[in-house]
Amino acid sequence: MEQNRFSTDLTVYGTEIDLDALRYFIPLTIPVEQITIEGDSTHAVISCITPEPWRVMEYCATVGSMDDIRINRVR
Repeated sequence: MEQNRFSTDLTVYGTEIDLDALRYFIPLTIPVEQITIEGDSTHAVISCITPEPWRVMEYCATVGSMDDIRINRVR
């Protein structure tokens, strides 16, 4: 059986967001096929393909507040 994959896009707002830490930690601990992280120290725009989008959101909630969350199943 094929595993479901989800396109997960969200923006994280906070103070002193470490983009390099996000780029390192998310793929290290969460299964992602593709990931793009852009932004600065006050916000990060994250776009990834993952079978576990809730884990991306759980981690991002520890970094700051989330907005513009979109999760779509990839076929």
